[in-house]
Amino acid sequence: MIEYFNIPSGALINTPISKKLFAEKAPLSSGEKRLLREEIEKLTMKGLLQTRTIGLAAYMDDEQAYDQITIAEASIKNPAKAMPVATMVQKAFPAPMFLVIHCGESFCVNWCVKRINQADKTRRVMEEHQITRFFVPEGDDSIIRAWLPSLDITRIRCNSLKELFEALANRLLMLAVSDEAGIYLESDRQKTEQYRVLLEQLNTNRMEQKRITAEVKAETQFNLRLKLTTKLKELQQQEKILKNQLI
Repeated sequence: MIEYFNIPSGALINTPISKKLFAEKAPLSSGEKRLLREEIEKLTMKGLLQTRTIGLAAYMDDEQAYDQITIAEASIKNPAKAMPVATMVQKAFPAPMFLVIHCGESFCVNWCVKRINQADKTRRVMEEHQITRFFVPEGDDSIIRAWLPSLDITRIRCNSLKELFEALANRLLMLAVSDEAGIYLESDRQKTEQYRVLLEQLNTNRMEQKRITAEVKAETQFNLRLKLTTKLKELQQQEKILKNQLI
């Protein structure tokens, strides 16, 4: 999976991080220590994108620090633990990171925006924590086959490490957008915020559908069941409209 990022040769690394070293360097809760011990099989640093390795300018201000971008890979035992593992690993590294999570033949990619903790400049606050669905790179999923080449770092035109991070994050987001649309859609910076809003609205809509479906099953009064069913159909129609707006 890492090869699809096409990390420039000067930025390629293959440095394993032992569980012992990770536990010593990262402030872990008791639950995170158990997660590290029981769920992570291997953690490896794969790429270090810096000005000296890929020629892009660093970006620094009072809230953000993009002097380097890390690409890492974690092999885990249980795909259901992908997000907790990602959160733990992201917390341990202050630099922006793309974390490829590997379980069997399946992969997913995690990323998040990190802002400087104003109370402690050495620490970071994680925002917009994102993760793709699991996928098999060499499978027969047409969307995946069309999407993976878009992750090629060498094909992204940008002037700074911050722009590179944002552009690659947008391409990762497009997997969710394409899944909803039913066809592969290329990244479009001008539509990124629109895509984010539509995905959030779809998620909210489906949560409401799930809640109402449970109420319908539990409701015994005919008139109330009819009212709930009507609301459910309205939400389903709204879902179709939202999905059409993605294309």
